[in-house]
Amino acid sequence: MTTSNTQFALAADIGGTNIRAALIDSEGRMTGRGSINTEPKRGIEDASDRLAKLLKAALATTPTGAEIVGIGVSTAGPIRPATGIYNHPPNLPGWHDKTMKSRLANTMTLPVWIGHDATLAALAETRFGDHVGAENLVYVTISTGVGGGIIANSEMVTGSSGGAGEVGHLSVRTGAYKCNVGCDGCFEGNASGPAIARTARDRWTGEGILADLADGDPQNVTSRMVFDAADDGDPVAKEVVNLTIENVAIGLGSLLNVFNPEALVIGGGVVQGLQRHWDRLQASVIDHSLPGYGGSIPLTATRLGDDVSLLGAAQLAFRQARRQ
Repeated sequence: MTTSNTQFALAADIGGTNIRAALIDSEGRMTGRGSINTEPKRGIEDASDRLAKLLKAALATTPTGAEIVGIGVSTAGPIRPATGIYNHPPNLPGWHDKTMKSRLANTMTLPVWIGHDATLAALAETRFGDHVGAENLVYVTISTGVGGGIIANSEMVTGSSGGAGEVGHLSVRTGAYKCNVGCDGCFEGNASGPAIARTARDRWTGEGILADLADGDPQNVTSRMVFDAADDGDPVAKEVVNLTIENVAIGLGSLLNVFNPEALVIGGGVVQGLQRHWDRLQASVIDHSLPGYGGSIPLTATRLGDDVSLLGAAQLAFRQARRQ
């Protein structure tokens, strides 16, 4: 094992489907990657113990002489960052009003800091993304859900109870679809991956390219299929993609108008499809933004990929360790 004087942080990312962990140095280099299924119904204590095993495996890759500053945890929320207590997390059933912070800290004998995944993704973008050093940045993830993270004056915006950044519940289309928690016409309910698939199913004709991709069963439709079918000229899929671009643009334009960030970064699985229509998306966002942008908006897609939340968790640990 090599010798190093570099500082390292253990980082974890907890989602509704998977839990990932790695050892990360101050320059964002990772070793000891590992992942497990979240299986939230097994309980938060069980998840904490299984995460600890992942972290110990990552810890074993630490170079000789290196310092471990602590553990940063990025998680789906809502969550109260100071305590790590969950507040009705829709994708982590049974975890409401519970935290793994003390259990994980005791098991690992290291300090633990916990943050919302999208907020930490925004933090990672200011350190490792295309906007290094940005003091005002908004990150939006468009995937199974729609979430957001806000950096203002170089600080993470978490709100009074950790709920800041729930941009998925901005209203983009009154009277349209609701999200899983019942918000009428919200960003998440009308532009997330499942929302795109649902919109296509509701327009299902049983014919055409989309029907072929779904093997004739509307329940097989995914957002990726919709984008693929639209690219090949399927009229229903094209209609859904056009509507999705408009819904996303309304949400992003609202964020530009409210926060006036140096950068608005989007990530998540749906962005792969949106990038095929980038010029149209940008033009539509401009249409829904204040004229002060002069036709040039600071919109980019993340290049950090799935690592963005792990990198953000590590940055949280480094930042908090410096402040102690």
